[in-house]
Amino acid sequence: MSEKEPVQSSMLGRNDPELRHLVQEHTELRALHSMVMARLRFDNTGNTMFNGRRNMAVALGYAEKIDPGAYRARYQRNGVASRVVEAKPQSTWRGGGELVEDDDPKVITDFEKAWYELDGRLKVWNMFERADILAGLGRYAVVLIGAPGNFEMPLQRVRTQDVFYLSPFAEEDAPISEFVTSSVDPRFGQALFYELRRVTNRASGVGTVGAPVGTRVHWSRCLHIADGLLDDTVYGYPRLERVWNLLDDLEKCTGGGSEAFWKRADRGLQFDLDKEMDLSEPEKARMKTEIEQYTNELKRILTTRGVTVNELGSDVASFKEPAAAIIDQIAASVGIPQRILMGSEAGHLASTQDQENWAQRIRDRRRQYAEPLIVNPFVDRLIEWGALPKPKEYRVRWSELESLGDGDRAKIASILAKANKDQGEEIITSDEIRDRILGLGARKGKIRKMEIAPAPKPGLAAVNG
Repeated sequence: MSEKEPVQSSMLGRNDPELRHLVQEHTELRALHSMVMARLRFDNTGNTMFNGRRNMAVALGYAEKIDPGAYRARYQRNGVASRVVEAKPQSTWRGGGELVEDDDPKVITDFEKAWYELDGRLKVWNMFERADILAGLGRYAVVLIGAPGNFEMPLQRVRTQDVFYLSPFAEEDAPISEFVTSSVDPRFGQALFYELRRVTNRASGVGTVGAPVGTRVHWSRCLHIADGLLDDTVYGYPRLERVWNLLDDLEKCTGGGSEAFWKRADRGLQFDLDKEMDLSEPEKARMKTEIEQYTNELKRILTTRGVTVNELGSDVASFKEPAAAIIDQIAASVGIPQRILMGSEAGHLASTQDQENWAQRIRDRRRQYAEPLIVNPFVDRLIEWGALPKPKEYRVRWSELESLGDGDRAKIASILAKANKDQGEEIITSDEIRDRILGLGARKGKIRKMEIAPAPKPGLAAVNG
């Protein structure tokens, strides 16, 4: 009997609804706490040597903790950092895309028409690019979907014209104020409420229309965007985090090298006064003036009496090779070919292999990140709300040729035209080649243009993101 008593006591506890709720809540909070603490322990390791006796960050002057404000400041002031943050998003969203329900170009479905109207009014693809860049400045970003109703309440049914605006917020402007803590909720561990608090434009300081400071916004009104997710579904990794130390090294190298160049290029002068010369005070003052004019102004003639001027030798410092070595490491760390990273992808310096490798990485990023984690969740939510008609199915068709030069476009057009000739039939129409490959547009009257009604005036002021 004594062995059964604990079981009976346990059963009594399980039948008590209030106690059962407290136990479940305690278990869920412990799970969240364990996840956070594990992340913190991981963040505090991996940067030491000699069994923890040497902290490499301290020894080399690197920051041990980096906040989102530091990421943004470096993004704004460092050209290489801005390329690291922008390169992938700009290539991913370049040229935008379209949502296709019916592959027949002559058929425009209600879903496609509603999407074109929404995209034309809100510039959705451009908004995705901006939010993707902001996500790389921190661990995530959100896009506020402006629609009727209380911000704290879940968004219900809306019409296409009721989606008034889209506004991107970086992590620092949209902290998560509450998480889903129920372990039986499909969104367990994800954001329940955000606290939007941006009220001024960073560049001009002018106020922007939007959510007031401290506004709690329900997750259904925000599209959560996080890049580099691993063991977490909420927090990604900032794009500058893994190259932060290298960016420090680059600034030391180029900044210190520039200073050394300045000092060594301006060779010093040594004035040797004859020990037998006895200069009067006016002569000393005149000589000082002569030297200052020669040093600080454009005067290149120096009048002296009893003074020998000796030029001090110096070698001009070159920091090209050390800086290039650091750039190599940065490019490897972020998975961007060096010539692409440094902005020469459109010039002759970018090799064909670099371009092909980069194009493949962008295709992979579109397929594995942009589509399933950004485009599809946004579109599916609009369909669920009724803002878009429910299609049979839809797919994203990306603009694959936006980055090609005229020569490459002409080659592709020639190959397609030859395929039509070899097959003896029109596989792809001449108007499709003109419009989609050469970018010249279809011949007038050949392809029916979709008519889109003017967008209604929004009931709320649009947010200037």
